[in-house]
Amino acid sequence: MSSNHSAIDSKQAEQEALVADWLRATPEFFERYADLLNEIRLKHPHGGSAISLQERQMSILRTQNQELNRRLSEMLHFGSRNDKTQKGLVAWLLLLMRASTRFEVEAAVTTGLAEVFEVDAALVLPPQPFFSPWLENPLCGSAKELPAASIDLLATQIAIDDEWQSLVAIGLPLSSAAAPAVLLLASKDANRFTADMGAFYLRQIAELTAAALDRVRAYEPASA
Repeated sequence: MSSNHSAIDSKQAEQEALVADWLRATPEFFERYADLLNEIRLKHPHGGSAISLQERQMSILRTQNQELNRRLSEMLHFGSRNDKTQKGLVAWLLLLMRASTRFEVEAAVTTGLAEVFEVDAALVLPPQPFFSPWLENPLCGSAKELPAASIDLLATQIAIDDEWQSLVAIGLPLSSAAAPAVLLLASKDANRFTADMGAFYLRQIAELTAAALDRVRAYEPASA
């Protein structure tokens, strides 16, 4: 019985494919039978009522237009945000280039990056061997979802504010120190930094910060 149904379904699929191919090859068919567009009734995609083929097509076009408008809005939003970020980074880089002491470099980081990323804290933590894993794999995400051991490590270097809901801790590849320092960014917004966000800007900022700290020999070992 099931084999008979399979044969019927297969034959019907072939016939429907032939009809579809014929309609594609004969677009003038609906010009000759324009009334047929209103006579054919289809199930409404958002309800049980029947609508004409033309109405169904209009419904599909409206849905497609809504989706296109949504994507366009997203593109404009992210494009505007990216432009703002780029301008902020250029301004921050100028601050970093003008800094001539460790104090000035760290001040440029704390004030400049807090403004660029619109976060509540931007800090440089001194070199520590246990920061090494964060050179390749930055700590990034909601404070509630980050490993407790990582938060505990940060807490040995700085008081963790209870209002910080998302964090970034990225290693700074210093050439003047045996261990990496860390750039810490923190926000009261739990969605500001997420585990799946791209780290392109973060890595660039970490490299620039490290270069500025090396330039002023911020962590150069004291000579004997």
